[in-house]
Amino acid sequence: MLLPISDYAPDLPPNNSEGASANIVNLFPRTKESWGPVGTLVPFGGPNLVSACLGAITAIDTGANNSLFAGDATSLYLQAPGDTGFTALNTSYSLSSGEVWNFTQYGLDVIACGWGNALQSYTLDSSSSFANLSSSSYVPQARYIATIRDFVMVANTFDSINGVQPQRVQWCAIDDPTTWPQEGSNQEAEVLAGSQIIPGVQGWATGIVGNLGNADGAVFFERAIWRIIFQGSPTVFGFYIAEGARGCPAPRSIVQMGALAYYLGEDGFYAFDGANSTPIGLDRVDKTFWANVNEQYLINVIGAADPLNRVIMWLYPSNSSPKGQPDSLLVYNWALNKWGFAKVNAEYIFRAITQGFSLESLDNYAGGIYNLDTLPFSLDSRVWTGGQVLMAAFTPSHGLAYFTGAPAGASADTVEIEPFSDIGKRAFLSTTRPIVDGASPSVQIGTRNRLVDSPTFTVASALNANGECPVRADARYLRARIQLNGTFTNLQGLEVPQTALTPSGSR
Repeated sequence: MLLPISDYAPDLPPNNSEGASANIVNLFPRTKESWGPVGTLVPFGGPNLVSACLGAITAIDTGANNSLFAGDATSLYLQAPGDTGFTALNTSYSLSSGEVWNFTQYGLDVIACGWGNALQSYTLDSSSSFANLSSSSYVPQARYIATIRDFVMVANTFDSINGVQPQRVQWCAIDDPTTWPQEGSNQEAEVLAGSQIIPGVQGWATGIVGNLGNADGAVFFERAIWRIIFQGSPTVFGFYIAEGARGCPAPRSIVQMGALAYYLGEDGFYAFDGANSTPIGLDRVDKTFWANVNEQYLINVIGAADPLNRVIMWLYPSNSSPKGQPDSLLVYNWALNKWGFAKVNAEYIFRAITQGFSLESLDNYAGGIYNLDTLPFSLDSRVWTGGQVLMAAFTPSHGLAYFTGAPAGASADTVEIEPFSDIGKRAFLSTTRPIVDGASPSVQIGTRNRLVDSPTFTVASALNANGECPVRADARYLRARIQLNGTFTNLQGLEVPQTALTPSGSR
């Protein structure tokens, strides 16, 4: 008999018809039949940022060189190709608590917005620091920014004419992010620039994305989502409501991957295609997430896409996290339509693109404090290969790290079974065989005789020379908890030999 580790769906009741588990920790959905490990974070040298990372982007120039930009409350930083640490380019900013940096790339220009500061621009291959995007007095400040078709568009704005406008969007001249003409001027019409206030009860704009499957973009509000459609002159862009009640209360939860934008709504997680939202966490993780997240720090719910593993990740602070420091990670595999969970202490996650190192340049890695025998990553690691997509994070010490370390200790519960329900007897279980291709597994058996009771788990039993974890459990309902420490690739569940399970007791 195989006791599989089925879907992670803690919202379902323990004895559910789906065979789903409420306890899966430090495991990601790997295949339709197995779970894979979560790598621990390995720091990537230094120097670090001065304070908490509030945004990051990897930008690519025409020579396929990758530059990593990041920002904290006072500075914008660059990790140039071949470097391992960050250089502060500008140190004169001041972001208020709760404000963050958002970035977009248009051509060779990396453009950053942070509330209270003019839009900032850095041109790859030529700039030495960030500077104001334009000298024009009509360029707004903004909280959110995106590239949509041939335009840079911002949302939730402030300017000297309109003042603070949380429901306003504005876009630059076509194919020229440095030109933002006066509102209503002839020049604005000639270059297809413009703006739009989207009035209503939907609250503040909380994000903006471009190039979806069924729209040119979308503006997210606290309680609504509006589609963006390019229409050409004279209106340029049209704005049409898609979700009239559901919005996004967590701005940094919005993750665009291909034609879809994934986001956290007021009642759970969704995928938006530019026209409709599809629930992806219903009856699985939504209720558990909202019960566990520290709602005072929804700004610290941070999403990122990992196309290599076909997953969307959401880092968030639990109720037990001090001061809203993110400590938990939900993972959704869009190809398998399955969820996973991990415990991760980080302040920011994002999709990084590695810069590439030669054997010669490794001599100078992290200032030369390592040699080839003591490097924190193996020589065949994807970290050293340029152009490789890897999930990255900023640690609580504000340094860059990758999820390439040894697997974190993992735990998973199998489905719960009532082996002899047809004859009304308890079951006696004497041994089990973990189905895993590595690590050092141990097994506990959770037992209960009534559904109103919580299971009681046996002492953990380690793997013996015969490939079994001997146990002694006697109950009407049985489940297994597998714990792993060490390197493995696939965990499938637990095999119960036919001779190890016999009837016990009476009706």
